[in-house]
Parts: sequence; structure tokens; C-alpha cells
Amino acid sequence: MFSPFYNAILNFVQHLQLNAAALCSLLALLLITTCSLQDADANSNTDWMKAGKYGIFFHYLPSGPDFEKRIDSFDVESFAKQMDECGPAYVFITLGQNSGYYCSPNAVYEGYIGCKPNERCSKRDLPMDLAKALSKYHIRLMLYLPSRSPQADAQAMSALSDTPQDEPAPQEFTRKWSEIIREWSIRYSKRISGWWFDGAYNTAGWDDHYQAYNWSTWADACRAGNKNSILAFNPGTDIKKAFSALCEEQDYTAGEQNDWSATPQQFPVPTGLQWHILSFLGSHWAAADGPKQSDQAMIDYIRTVNTQGGVVTMDVNVSPDGKVYPPALEQLRAIKTAIRGN
Repeated sequence: MFSPFYNAILNFVQHLQLNAAALCSLLALLLITTCSLQDADANSNTDWMKAGKYGIFFHYLPSGPDFEKRIDSFDVESFAKQMDECGPAYVFITLGQNSGYYCSPNAVYEGYIGCKPNERCSKRDLPMDLAKALSKYHIRLMLYLPSRSPQADAQAMSALSDTPQDEPAPQEFTRKWSEIIREWSIRYSKRISGWWFDGAYNTAGWDDHYQAYNWSTWADACRAGNKNSILAFNPGTDIKKAFSALCEEQDYTAGEQNDWSATPQQFPVPTGLQWHILSFLGSHWAAADGPKQSDQAMIDYIRTVNTQGGVVTMDVNVSPDGKVYPPALEQLRAIKTAIRGN
């Protein structure tokens, strides 16, 4: 039989051990909770996109001698009203693509190309006008731009020190392209909420962080005007790559697909990367036909993706003066009624 003194010591040690175990459990719980909260907020910049559920994308690519007239004809107030009828949280417009013409001023681009003012970049600032019109309905504006210089414009390719987009991006090109993007970013500031970059098919020119110009250079340029701008870099339609990140600077998946079938459960993404899909309502990009899916099929798909934490962007045809292809407009109205309610 143990002495009273020994029993007292034993009880004290047991009490200390129990408290230590409880303390360890508490610390572990706090660590897990903290990590979970950090993971959940790993990219709070995309919270608004997730909450927005869906958006609209349109290709607007005037080129040639009359490109200014076409851009001047775009009725932003009418277009914004149509968007309000469709209910998107955001709208993407293409600044330009491969022709070398852009629907916005950019003195840095024109300086590198060596062209006359407004010969390649429009005098009218269509994205600015559009952002102001959309803001009346609390709709955000996003910008589309290729990852590389305009591939169909040999003068621009040479002036920007670029190579074909399936080859690694030269350092000098990345420097110049980042300066061009920086001008747009500062011009639009918080009037734009993010960027979607097409054609990032070969990342070798940006992956090396020891080089002077890399993903960070590019991302810094995009966020020069709005530090909260969200970014996506498009590797193409390969379904696994489409729902992944090309670099740590990426905020949401490019998600380019040719149909409406992928879901977040099928193709999950890492914490901090917003799941997003981009495809078309017609038979192909910017097609003035269709829609190829019934209203109910699209509504059901969007609901499924939203329930699983994803976001859907629908490409539609828009005329040079800003009119949405009527059958697509009708489907988008039906989607708004179902997803947003009356």
C-alpha cells in the first residue's frame, strides 16, 4: 500500500499528464482550424466570382480600315441593358486577338509597333465605356487577351521580339508585353476585375523564376491598376489541363471546353484555385446560331456546377453594334429567371 505522500505525488503527475494531453489536443484542434480557415481564404479575391455563379463572354474583334467605325457603333448602354436582362455577375470582352487591332487605346503598343496613333489601337476606349455602363447594373468587366503578340501580324511579332505561340516566350517579348499590359491595367484600374489569357501553350519562357521576366512580371503588370485582379492562363482544351493552374499567380481555371459536361467533382482543383469553365452556347465560338443546348439543360448544368463550388462562363455572339444574338439572349433570360429568380 502506497503512502499518502506518494499518492499525492502520483495524483499530481496524473493530473499534469491529463492536462498536457488536453492541451495537445486543443493545440492540434486550433492548428487544424487555423489551417482550414487559411485554406478557405487562400484566395479571397475570387469569392465574388464564386458567389456570382455565372458570367458572359463575347468576341469583339474589328480589324482592317474600318475597325474604328465598327467600334464607334457599339451601343454600350443598350448592351448593358441586355446584360441586366441576362443576369451575369461579370462580362468578358476581347481587347484584341491575332489581327493586331485592339478596341482600346494603348500608346505603349503603338510605340513598339511604330504605327500612327489609332492605326491599330482605337481612339474610342470601348472597354472603359462598357465598364461604366455595366457598373450601373453592378456587373463587373473582365478582359481577354492572348498570351502572345498578334500571331497574324508579322510587323507586331517582329517589333515585340516574339516567336510562334507554341515556342517558349523570349525574355524581350515578355518585357515588352508586360509593359503593354501594364498600361491597360493602370488605365482601367478597379473598373476591371480580372484577366483571361489565351494561348499559354508553351510555358517554358515564363517558368524560370531566375530569369528577369517570368510569370511574376506578367502578373505584376496585370495588377498594376488593381491589386485584386484575378488571373487565368489558358493551356488549351485538354480537360485535365483546363482545370489546373499553370503557375502560382493563377486565381481561377481557364476552363476552355467545347461542350458543357465537366464538373468540379469530376475535375477537382487545389484549394485557393477557383473552378471555372468557359464554353459556347452556339455551335462554336461567337457563332450566330443555336443555342445547342435546351434552356433546361443549361440551367441544370449551371446549378450542378454552382452546387459543387464552380462558376460557368457562356460565350455568345454579339454584333458589331452591341446586340446579343436573339435566340441566345432568350436562353440567357431563362437562365437568369431560374438561377437568380425574379
